Amino acid sequence: MESPGNCRLDAAQYGKFSSLIEDYLTKNQNAVAFSHAFPDEINLLKQAREKLAQYDNREVTAEVLVRQLAAFELHPKQKENLEKFRLSNSVTITTGHQLNLLTGPLYFFHKILQVLKCCEMMNKNHPEFHFIPIFWMATEDHDFEEINHFYFQGRKFTWHKDARGAVGRLNLEGMDSVFEDFFQTLPETKFAEELKELIRNSYLNSKNLTEATQKLVQMLFGKKGLLMLDGDDLALKKLMIPAFEEDLLKQTAFEKISATNRKLTNLNYAVQVNPREINLFYLGEGGIRERIVQENDRYRVLNSDYQFSKEEILKDLHENPDRYSPNVILRPLYQETVLPNLAYIGGSGECAYWLQLKDFFASQQILFPLIIVRNSFLLIQQRQQRKLEKLGITCEELFLPLQELIHQKVRKNSTVDMDFGKYESRLEHIFDELEKLATQTDVTFSKMVNAERTRQLKGLNRMNQRLMKAEKKKQSELVERLTHIHTALFPQNNLQERVMNFSEIQLECGWAFIDEILKEIQPIDFCFCIKAMP
Repeated sequence: MESPGNCRLDAAQYGKFSSLIEDYLTKNQNAVAFSHAFPDEINLLKQAREKLAQYDNREVTAEVLVRQLAAFELHPKQKENLEKFRLSNSVTITTGHQLNLLTGPLYFFHKILQVLKCCEMMNKNHPEFHFIPIFWMATEDHDFEEINHFYFQGRKFTWHKDARGAVGRLNLEGMDSVFEDFFQTLPETKFAEELKELIRNSYLNSKNLTEATQKLVQMLFGKKGLLMLDGDDLALKKLMIPAFEEDLLKQTAFEKISATNRKLTNLNYAVQVNPREINLFYLGEGGIRERIVQENDRYRVLNSDYQFSKEEILKDLHENPDRYSPNVILRPLYQETVLPNLAYIGGSGECAYWLQLKDFFASQQILFPLIIVRNSFLLIQQRQQRKLEKLGITCEELFLPLQELIHQKVRKNSTVDMDFGKYESRLEHIFDELEKLATQTDVTFSKMVNAERTRQLKGLNRMNQRLMKAEKKKQSELVERLTHIHTALFPQNNLQERVMNFSEIQLECGWAFIDEILKEIQPIDFCFCIKAMP
């Protein structure tokens, strides 16, 4: 039983995944069949050779990267990666994320850092290729309510705005009041000014959310060589005209992914996303981003006046491809078309929906990437580590539900014997003997024995609960301490990395926390790392 500050759990020990992802990580062939190959070094090299044999969009994407990054003073590693991108033996490893306010939850960092670590490992071990880390910015998402907030010390900071359309295009009106409020909340630490400076140079010095996020990511990860790519780009969209046209006319994605979903369902796996007949949005005037639907022989953009015949919409697509925006189904195909990409690193939910797409990719003659489930972290600050050690909480116990943890610790700390299991065993033994006797008499006596068994066991359980309630009251200080530390480490009864913002860690540890996480990441293999911060 390890100290809670320094331990790792593998997929089997972690036990929090869907059955599909758990089977995938443990190489169950039912799940692995939905991937191109299981991610390891050998398969990454094989993937590189396969991808390079079919990839022909390098020059266009290289020019887009240069143009999109031109506003930044690039770090040496970024300049090197940008130059290498043009080389015929260069490939990418990618993650993507929404434009969450102030990065949103902590796992934003975990995804990007794992991409960096994976590229670092592959470049060191296999110099015959250049492995370049890419962050794909989900600038065209339109679910504003998902990205307009972050949590700090249990409080929700929200950007209130009448927003519609692609979030990356939103102006930053009202952003100053969000961070004015946030700055007043910040404790006085030696790292607080660095955090404020990061925010001033990004969110308070940009014209839209895309630019703010680019600046933020550049300041956080630029020196490590990360390149950013924004898909809301005319030159890149031109490369997708054939795929978008096929979605409008043949609805191949709907057909192929629906068939895959039926296979998943037959194997008792949950389906993460469902395709639509048309998986495109239309980016129109006035900031709209609305679904395209087909009604008889007409194409209509929902909640707008846009309508097209088949000939009209195809003409519009070829003349204005930047008006067409892929949904969650087509966005992976978009990414893998424009990049020489080998692998996508994402959370379990993301990876689950990627695993629905292999047959669709095959229909488009685009190589399906290797799917890598990102590492997870529980970061424990020094004062929390001291509390855990004092309470004697182990790694395994950390993941118990709060009430179960309290019960275990209260029992262990009690001065009276709270083991009602032995009394239950004795009671069961008595009624087993009575049951034998009942079989020698008549059925009515047997029914009476079973009814009394149930009544007595329920009574014993009530006594056990009553004793536990009394012990909790007696040990109220222990219960309060357990509740406080558990709530701090699992905010909103969720994993820390899904709620907490990086600012809480940065204010205590400074930017060194980034390298502390990077040091612990397993580049290809999943692990859940419980990490004591210095």
